[in-house]
Amino acid sequence: MFFVISAPRAPGVRSAVALACGLCSSLALAQSVQKEDAGVSLEPVIVSASRMPELLRSAPIGATVITAEQIARSGVIDASEAVRKLGGLPARTDLLGGRDPKIDLRGYGDSSDQNLVVMVDGIRISENELATARLSSIPLDRIDHIEIVRGGASVLWGEGASAGVINVILKQGASSEGSGRVMAAVESFDGHELLASGERAFGSVSVDGSVRRVRMEGYRDNSQYRQDVGSLGLQWREGPWHAGWRVQHEDQASGMPGALPDDVARRDPRRSVTPDDYSNLGETRQQAQMGWQGKSWSWQVDAGRRERDAAYRYVSTGASETHSTSAQSQVAPRVSWQDQVLGADLRLTGGLDWQEWTFDKVSSGAYETGNQHNRAHYVHADLGLPTGTRLSTGWRQERVNKQGDFPGDAYNSAVQYSRDDKLHAGELGVSQALTSQWSAYVRGSSSYRLANVDENRVTPGLVAIKPQRNRDREVGLKWGQGADSATVRYFVQHTRDEILFTYVPYGNSNIDPTRRRGVEAEAHAQVLPHVSLTASVQQLTARYTEGENAGKSMVLVSPRSATLRANWRIGDHQSLEVGAQFLASARFSGDEANTCSERVPSSTLFDGRYAWKNADWIVALSGNNLTDRRGANYGYAYGTNCSSREVYPFAGRSWRLSATRTF
Repeated sequence: MFFVISAPRAPGVRSAVALACGLCSSLALAQSVQKEDAGVSLEPVIVSASRMPELLRSAPIGATVITAEQIARSGVIDASEAVRKLGGLPARTDLLGGRDPKIDLRGYGDSSDQNLVVMVDGIRISENELATARLSSIPLDRIDHIEIVRGGASVLWGEGASAGVINVILKQGASSEGSGRVMAAVESFDGHELLASGERAFGSVSVDGSVRRVRMEGYRDNSQYRQDVGSLGLQWREGPWHAGWRVQHEDQASGMPGALPDDVARRDPRRSVTPDDYSNLGETRQQAQMGWQGKSWSWQVDAGRRERDAAYRYVSTGASETHSTSAQSQVAPRVSWQDQVLGADLRLTGGLDWQEWTFDKVSSGAYETGNQHNRAHYVHADLGLPTGTRLSTGWRQERVNKQGDFPGDAYNSAVQYSRDDKLHAGELGVSQALTSQWSAYVRGSSSYRLANVDENRVTPGLVAIKPQRNRDREVGLKWGQGADSATVRYFVQHTRDEILFTYVPYGNSNIDPTRRRGVEAEAHAQVLPHVSLTASVQQLTARYTEGENAGKSMVLVSPRSATLRANWRIGDHQSLEVGAQFLASARFSGDEANTCSERVPSSTLFDGRYAWKNADWIVALSGNNLTDRRGANYGYAYGTNCSSREVYPFAGRSWRLSATRTF
């Protein structure tokens, strides 16, 4: 199977495979040398890769899991930073000036956030607009672990899971003694953060709550940022029964410094040419669960409600304020049966996903409405044989109706539509244990995504956008012993009717067929008793396979990215963590024909954190972009021979000093 991985002819893929092999071999050696001294014990990690709890080692897919212990040790400030630094996911600047950069799984560039589904305990927080799901708003103290599933995952998670899924799993229960945490931090650019959280159990009922306040002026002019988040949760568990309810409210406001001409950004990256543009956002999320767990049978119902209020003002373009409201409801019942059949472990899971979404928007005097109805059912089976072979398969059918009424404005023609789509997705995975430490797997899947309300509004010639369809093939090799692990995987994804914004023709449309293929590798190692390393590498190509741009690269897709982190526990009271993230250069947005001689530059950013702690206190000093690298990872080009190029500079060096007390 490993020889199959090294077969692709994509440029540079062989070198990435060689590096991945080196990671696996080095980890195996380091583990055998250090295991006796390290004394590391690894608790079983429970994931929801089949939408019901299961051990990570039994999942045949290449899932990455970030644990609460990793989050606490690294000192990341929110879930968005956790998936980027600890999960090794490449990302590009948050254009709204907030803390939620666009995460790019498997080379989707400018549409990456629309091809990624983000969940919290199985409830979607991904938007039905051209907006990025805000991982930064999730209470960090309540996160038990984060699951990252790469590749098409529409069978279990529905439309939009073309590149993968990020599923945040919150903690269950609390101790009867209770616990709490308060934190205060000051940081560069006149920033500060305050946080308080606590939890306690009263018999079979547990309660938790948290509040957080963030303020900063930002690196650039007009990049001020404000975020206030409050969360309250209740959980009940009695015998085989469990139930929970959670409500969270967020207010966020930020300036929008906008893009700068490339030459201006090199000289004065802190400047803004849009000093009066801003965005305001308010959102309330509620979710509830109820379930029952028996010996063989189990069932659970997840329900969620999200209400969102947003306002934007683009003074720089002469437009008046835009105000929108939206509400989304989701109900997802599912049932699972698990038992032994002829010596094999068999699990069957089936469920329904129902979603309703409404949208109202006022902009420049034009009143727009939209709504969406999703009805889906799915089945999933997992079979474990005594030979160490596991088979996983699933199928989904989803019916979607999207309606919209846009009366038109000074820039776009009127659009009115009501579209019905019937969509299917399937997957099949096989995992084989080779030894007690090594296993291999192969996986194939199909997935889909539909245009959202913003994409349907602006289409060339008012041509209806067809559903995007993806076919994935993946082969992987996994190694693990104790706390050490390594994974290498090779993937190919073919996409038809991909939905993308292009400058020629101007608007959102279905582009010519594309193909993405590459190698991903990740490793975790306890190389010394008090030193651990994590590394991730991705190398891919994303190209058109047909049409006038056949063979040309997709825009805003970096062919290489890598993350390396080291944590050193200096005795019982001190720790040091350092990290580096690399993102290769990419084609400018608008350069679909690959004619620009210039590219969005590559970047290598370093960060570090020193922490001192005792039983109750943690004092930490951390820094980002430690070498004060100037640059940008998002930009677009236009004009003859891409003569005009504009970029969004990322922040320069910043420091953060925090003090935390637990009780």
